[in-house]
Amino acid sequence: MENSNQKFITCLNCEKAIALIVEDEDGMEPGPEECYAAGNVPVPNCGWFCSQNCAIEFERSHGVKFGRTMDGMIDYYRKENPSR
Repeated sequence: MENSNQKFITCLNCEKAIALIVEDEDGMEPGPEECYAAGNVPVPNCGWFCSQNCAIEFERSHGVKFGRTMDGMIDYYRKENPSR
């Protein structure tokens, strides 16, 4: 059962909970690497999305364009990303 005082990092598009905000070195549980590995999409200076689809919907509804990999994925952390 969730404590009503808990705070979550949520998808900027659909508001789905991605991680619990905690007071440790990562600041979230699961940590950033685990969330990224699970398919969540972090965008620097913006926030987290629960999926590529939510990130794309957010781009369309807010008139922004995020960096992409060579294969068209929104991803700022893969080595082949030309936006880095």
